[in-house]
Amino acid sequence: PSPPPPSISVMPEKPQYLIGDTVSILCAAPRADGRIQGFRVSGTSGWNVDVRTSKRNFTYTFNVTGPRDGGAHTCSYTLLLPSRLSVHSQDSLAIIISVRDPPAPPALSPMPLSGITVEGQPLAFLCVAPAGAAKRRFHFYREQLPVSGGIQESSGALGAQLLLESSSRNHSGNFSCSYEENTEGRWIPSEPSGAVRILVKEWASPPHLDVNPPSGVVGEGQQLRLTCAGSRDDFEMRFHFYWDGSEILPGDGGSAASTRGSVSELFFQQSPLGYSGNFSCGVEEEVGGAWVPSPRSREVEVTVRVQDGLLPLVVGCAVGGAVVLLGLLLAVWLCRRRRGEHWE
Repeated sequence: PSPPPPSISVMPEKPQYLIGDTVSILCAAPRADGRIQGFRVSGTSGWNVDVRTSKRNFTYTFNVTGPRDGGAHTCSYTLLLPSRLSVHSQDSLAIIISVRDPPAPPALSPMPLSGITVEGQPLAFLCVAPAGAAKRRFHFYREQLPVSGGIQESSGALGAQLLLESSSRNHSGNFSCSYEENTEGRWIPSEPSGAVRILVKEWASPPHLDVNPPSGVVGEGQQLRLTCAGSRDDFEMRFHFYWDGSEILPGDGGSAASTRGSVSELFFQQSPLGYSGNFSCGVEEEVGGAWVPSPRSREVEVTVRVQDGLLPLVVGCAVGGAVVLLGLLLAVWLCRRRRGEHWE
């Protein structure tokens, strides 16, 4: 038969243990013929600790790191009989270690909510803990490493805010937060929040401006179309058109503007003669409630000319009028000559 079980006890005795508590499990073998070879301490969560010793008492000490350290614990020993046979004892009675669950995880939300922003723009995080009266302190992480820099403001036990005043490409990654709760004079860490993915993009490239007719030369009163295409469509956009550096407002020169997604058009049904010059366009992106401008497009030269048929028409009208006038004068002269009158 197996040797009798050892006795087991725990120090300190507490109805519930906190994360960070130090716990000692004492295992004592009874008097028996033979020599002790070692002890085993087991936890119901699946771990075992074996130690070789000839002493009849063994104390296993550990720090509580989480719920895995709780549950039922037993111990046993190995005995070398006088017959030189090594036998394993029966398991001790079980002792129950109850570990308090860590504080519930907080919730992390970014601003902008999409998690996508443009370098140079502010980036903010709000870490909110479940309701509770205990004193708390909050921590923010990027890729599980503490966030360095930024401005952190606490809202007491409920939460804290982290503000990065000028985001950079290096801020792209997974952010999370946690808090510590003061319990029985010790700071107990919470479970971490869910990860929030942040993507910090480069500034948008200048948009592309096309003109129709492609030559940029148009007759006065003819149609002129300018098309501005953004370099990406990650954000809501609004467009601006410029003539010799000054913005063209809707209706200027009889113009009309229309936008479809990342493309906007400025259309002149009849091009005004005075609108020759350099045209360009620009785009603004809505990022976290702010409108961020991109560099302007290249300039496109447009020339509005007098219609080719207009000058011959004016000259023709003038010549025709002169011929008619000369004809009238000749008719009057002939008429007076027949009557014997002199021409003066």
